[in-house]
Amino acid sequence: MPNTKFRLAIIEDRTPVLESLKSYFEDNTQFDLVVAARELDELLEANWSPECLDLLLCDIGLPNKNGIEITWYIKRKFPHIQVVMFTVFDDKEHIFQALCAGAAGYLLKSTPLPEMEQLLVEVMKGGSVMSPQVARMVISHFNPALEHKVDYRHREQLTPREIEIVSLLQQGYTYKKVAETAFISVDTVKFHIRNIYGKLQVNSRSELMLKYNKPI
Repeated sequence: MPNTKFRLAIIEDRTPVLESLKSYFEDNTQFDLVVAARELDELLEANWSPECLDLLLCDIGLPNKNGIEITWYIKRKFPHIQVVMFTVFDDKEHIFQALCAGAAGYLLKSTPLPEMEQLLVEVMKGGSVMSPQVARMVISHFNPALEHKVDYRHREQLTPREIEIVSLLQQGYTYKKVAETAFISVDTVKFHIRNIYGKLQVNSRSELMLKYNKPI
């Protein structure tokens, strides 16, 4: 009788979390755990083939390439593999970067394992899944009336990635060149730039350059 289980891979760098996931999915009626790794290189070096994998459950905060970069890589090299993020990050930046990269789901690590199992099954049936608070944040993004007003005076400091992007723009880089240099997609560059504009209260690249007319 052919194997009807969904074939799963996991990337998680924290040993207790990885061991818990392995223990749950190694003897599971709906999933066959093909490989568990702590980072992308370890996954790629393991003994598996792309055609024998259906789903990747991936943390975001990983050594070397982070989970969002891994999602970009997997979805472009092996587009049939579904990727679901499994993370502690519940902020808009990580959520939308993951979705732009091609993730089919975004689950927080507070999700109970049995519930997560059913959500992963939903992904394999063609759905997209999110933890409730993540879904609320996504909905609020497209319906600002649902979201409390944010005082941007407390968000003036750019993140290291945003500072990097501003620095590259100062050098005259196009969005495409920024994406290539930072190893992210053009859509992710645009996402960062929208955040930068909001934090600095500017509306164009020229205004941004005037605001930062000296090297960062």
